[in-house]
Amino acid sequence: MHLTRIWRDHVAAGYSSKLAGVEIAGSDARALDEEITACVSAYVCRCMAVDERIERRLIEISRALADKQAHSDETIAAYCASLNELVIAVLAESRSTQSRKESTWRAT
Repeated sequence: MHLTRIWRDHVAAGYSSKLAGVEIAGSDARALDEEITACVSAYVCRCMAVDERIERRLIEISRALADKQAHSDETIAAYCASLNELVIAVLAESRSTQSRKESTWRAT
């Protein structure tokens, strides 16, 4: 699973101290990283489904990450790109799962 690989790579990379004090999507970068990591972890472990509220928050975060990436130095831009890859992957995976469920429901 593409999402699982990206999630593991992100967790293994750790958190850079150069991000201290950086705010993204209304949150401190560390808190945002923890929020996304917890969300992806719960999704990958099948403890959580991505509902409309979570999807809206992830889309908001993705847009904020893209904006921050475009207006930041290399270190912060690379972090934003990596974290956004994770956000986009969980959105894509959840949409794919939802589409499969809807197709199965229609077929029955």
